[in-house]
Amino acid sequence: MKQRRRAVGLALGLILTVAAPSLTQAETQTQTQTPAQAQPASDPIANVVAKVSSAVVRVITVRPPSTDDSKENPQVAGASASTAAATDETTTAIGSGFIIDPSGYIATNKHVVDGGASVFVMTADGVRYQASVVGMPGKADMALLRIYAGHPLPFVQFGDSDKMRVGDTVIAIGSPFGFDNSVTSGIVSAVDRDIMESPFDDYIQTDAAINHGNSGGPLFNMQGQVIGMNSVIFSPSTGSSGLGFALPSRELQFVFGRLMKTGEVKAGMLPIHTQPVTWMLKQAFDTPDLQGALVTSVHDSDDKMMHGEIKPGDVIMMINGEKVLDPRDLARKAAMAPIGSDATLQIFRGGATRTAQVKIQEWPEAKPVILKDDGQRKLGLELVSAETGKGVMVASVDPSGTAADSGIQKGDIIVEVQQTPVANPTQASQIFNQQADQRHHFAAVLVERDKKLSWMPLAIPN
Repeated sequence: MKQRRRAVGLALGLILTVAAPSLTQAETQTQTQTPAQAQPASDPIANVVAKVSSAVVRVITVRPPSTDDSKENPQVAGASASTAAATDETTTAIGSGFIIDPSGYIATNKHVVDGGASVFVMTADGVRYQASVVGMPGKADMALLRIYAGHPLPFVQFGDSDKMRVGDTVIAIGSPFGFDNSVTSGIVSAVDRDIMESPFDDYIQTDAAINHGNSGGPLFNMQGQVIGMNSVIFSPSTGSSGLGFALPSRELQFVFGRLMKTGEVKAGMLPIHTQPVTWMLKQAFDTPDLQGALVTSVHDSDDKMMHGEIKPGDVIMMINGEKVLDPRDLARKAAMAPIGSDATLQIFRGGATRTAQVKIQEWPEAKPVILKDDGQRKLGLELVSAETGKGVMVASVDPSGTAADSGIQKGDIIVEVQQTPVANPTQASQIFNQQADQRHHFAAVLVERDKKLSWMPLAIPN
């Protein structure tokens, strides 16, 4: 069967543990060479990575048990293999993000956190924070998170995505398959790619390797500035095929800037549908050139908004004195205009140019579901006595609890807590409470799963 290419959202990664290989004698000798021999010339990519990597974070989303078995394709943006079908288990999705303000504002993709019961952020120094979702616009794959570290955090600056040229070197940093702060590099393969339906569709295409878990991570230029946010791969399989797409920084700054101020985007729009002016349509309509947006329909009930100023067949050439390159350019310019403001359009109709005055409308979108971390959070573990009489068994894991992203699962056997053997749920709960009383942030639990033992850190409620 011939495989179909499809756009793939990057939300879930696998967390693997690998042992560091031992050095061979030859490798050891190489590392003990004289400074002049051992130190290569300064690498510009390595310099950028050293400058910005501390501001890149892992985003962990815990989703409640799914009852939706309608997702046919687990690779569509926002879904994952573990959440594609109905399940009674909580699932954990891993994505990436980056700190854009020292007070703790973090940029990521909407599909990384959408549908989560709780969201956590792990910074480059290994510290884990509970995150709140400031805002998620309905028409763009962006989400703004906030963490409170109690001190200024390292952050990155936005660059100008409009200055990126095909062939420019770019660097992607993120957590593909759970491998934090993984770095890949490549070039800008194309700009202005339209691959989805949104007023902000203007993707940067890159061949820098992007995989599951890279979603929401930054794409840097060689000055260490964020010029895009890695969001989508296009692949016949689940891995990178050299076709990655990043939302450009121009749109990121607009959306995140508004979310930081009000928690909403409030994008503007014109109630019309348009299409590009092709070479043949240019001949048919006798338009001046190939630029502009050709109106296909006007969605104006009772003609109360547009006042008959715009009709199908019109070509919108300019808006507020700025040239309109194509329909996406018109949508972006309208989205960024103040809602309720008067927009001056220059249109081409019947061989002549005329001016029309219309009002910018608010883009209709439902209020996003924002995580509410109200009240005292609990550990979120239901424990019962193990049938073997040794330890306690995890009967359920509450996705909103503090232990939700620890990796512990229903059916696990907790053998010890803080190096103390536990024989019943009450004893385990007492030790957890002691950790909370002593203001310890974590408790170490020895877990038996599939006849194997491993230590896990469980976050303790404040």
